[in-house]
Amino acid sequence: MPASSPGAYARRATGLVREVSPFSTFVFNMAAQPTAILIATAAFILPLAYFPGGSIWVGFAMAFALAIVLCLCYGLFTSAIPRSGGDYVLVSRVTHPVLGVISSFFWVAGVILVLAFVAQSFVTIALAPSLTAVGLIGGHESLITAGEDLATGKWWQFGIGTGVILFSAALLAGGWRWTTRIMNGLWGVMILGLGTIFVFLLFKSHHGFVNSFNQFAGSITGEPDSYNGIISAAQKEGIDPSPAFSLDQTWPAMAAIAGLSIYGWLSIYISGEVRRAKDVTQVKIMSLATLVHIAIAVILGVVFFWKFGHDFFVAVNGLSATEAYPFAGAPPYYTFLTSIAGGSTLFAWWILITFAVAYPLLVIPNITIAVRSFFAWALDGLLPARFAQVSPRTHAPNYAIALVVVLSVPVLYWATSNTEGFNKFLYEAVLLQLVTMVLLSLAAVLLPYRKPDVWRASATTQRVLGVPVVSLAGGLSVILMAALFFVYMHYPALGIEDKGHFFRDCAVVLVAALVTFFVARAARRRQGVDVDKLAAEIPPE
Repeated sequence: MPASSPGAYARRATGLVREVSPFSTFVFNMAAQPTAILIATAAFILPLAYFPGGSIWVGFAMAFALAIVLCLCYGLFTSAIPRSGGDYVLVSRVTHPVLGVISSFFWVAGVILVLAFVAQSFVTIALAPSLTAVGLIGGHESLITAGEDLATGKWWQFGIGTGVILFSAALLAGGWRWTTRIMNGLWGVMILGLGTIFVFLLFKSHHGFVNSFNQFAGSITGEPDSYNGIISAAQKEGIDPSPAFSLDQTWPAMAAIAGLSIYGWLSIYISGEVRRAKDVTQVKIMSLATLVHIAIAVILGVVFFWKFGHDFFVAVNGLSATEAYPFAGAPPYYTFLTSIAGGSTLFAWWILITFAVAYPLLVIPNITIAVRSFFAWALDGLLPARFAQVSPRTHAPNYAIALVVVLSVPVLYWATSNTEGFNKFLYEAVLLQLVTMVLLSLAAVLLPYRKPDVWRASATTQRVLGVPVVSLAGGLSVILMAALFFVYMHYPALGIEDKGHFFRDCAVVLVAALVTFFVARAARRRQGVDVDKLAAEIPPE
């Protein structure tokens, strides 16, 4: 927003260009919910360890239905206003700028927490267990020691995690051409690794896995039949390998899966840079990303239960949450169990590398989301104008990228130096973002009524029983988000143990959003700029 005359600002085109192809948009949405991380952490180990009797399959179905509704709602909504900035632009243009700021503050607060967590998890969940697993399988004590050092070394976690953040930021600063190439490559490696596992296990018999596991685990457990020993140990710990179905436990199982499966629509934050963003193409891409993500997890889940054995798979995941688990430092992720079945150090390295790449893949879209939010704020005068500047060569908003790095690295230090304290806030990230999703859904409901001309230019103006489809999808999204919010609040095992603590933090974020808006508005008024009017118009591309 360069000054056109003393005390006035003139809006210009953002400088962001439509460089993101439909395929790269698909990968961006897939990267925001990496399938490998879902399969390793949220889809099986959490439900089986903490929610016995909960149906994973019903959980997948419910999470898929929820995700598709969100894709329909947000995809149609953003086709009406295909601009970068995501929820802030959409909510502020349909309702009021202050609601847009509140929505965006809740989302960005969650993103910064997630960025720090993912950067740390690259070390603690991907690298450390992977080195330990390869060391156990190949008998390399040095790798086991290295895994232990990474798992406990706070400075290792901070240093490597910071490197991941800086690497991702540097990619984005180089522009979409390089970023999409790297993202597409990382996603391809992850999918190739999952495909390798599927093909390998498809031809590996259950009996063959039992023999491989007994051969591997015998020297560690001291038992000739370690496979059945795991099941017996789980039963001694009170874990039922074949629990009866429980609907009460299925709800949190669904929520655990949904936590990494309802973000196939995040390309709305880069809609100003996505080709064919004004038609139903983005809705299709979002829905396809969700379908592929869930389908891969379900198919591999079936294979895991089939080849590893139902009772064993339940028992080993449940046992991992106890001190009786025999493979300290190597959780029973699909990578570990498949590597045992392979019995090869080289095979184990391949499987574990293809899992590890999912973490930097997840960092890139999260940085992008925060960057585009700051960019949109600056374009409306809520941040200094430099944060809306883009490089004439790469078309990247480098100042906004630098701001995200400056915010996320200290939070990463907090996460590594005081992990327990950080995790109390981390678990709130999903709920903070649910607040944004409710506001975004409400804005979608209001779109045809508050901005009828904009709605008529969107991908579809179809109605059902006289109600616009986007409004119906928005209303259903509000209900589903409220239900998901209730589930997270109702089951402490999902992370929200102190509800008062959560509502206090919500109040802090809300006050920060209001202070930012009203202080910025007052400062701009002294410069002769009306932020309310500026934020009421559809921003230029």
